[in-house]
Amino acid sequence: MDYPEFSKYKLTPDKSTLSAHYLTEKGHSFYVEPGFYMGLLGYKEKRLSDYPRILEAIYQIIDKEERVVFTGDFESPFTLKEGYIYKEIGDITDPLGIFVEDKSRGSDYGD
Repeated sequence: MDYPEFSKYKLTPDKSTLSAHYLTEKGHSFYVEPGFYMGLLGYKEKRLSDYPRILEAIYQIIDKEERVVFTGDFESPFTLKEGYIYKEIGDITDPLGIFVEDKSRGSDYGD
């Protein structure tokens, strides 16, 4: 899967995972899991004015770190890679002070 936000990087197939794998010109390697990307799109939908700042923060991480997995859940990632750091969408947005309130809640109906 190729994500337009990362089109400036080289998409490189990795048959060991369903995540998109990219390489930078510096040789840095990163993966984008579908769950992370869905979270990113949620911010795009709900906080469009902040979206460029979020992308810039992601690009800075990619530039700084040699190996990153952008995951939907670091406790249960789809992509397991030794020597990689794992970042969730909240790891990007929280330091920027960009939050989306989760208004979902359980059912009001009991058993």
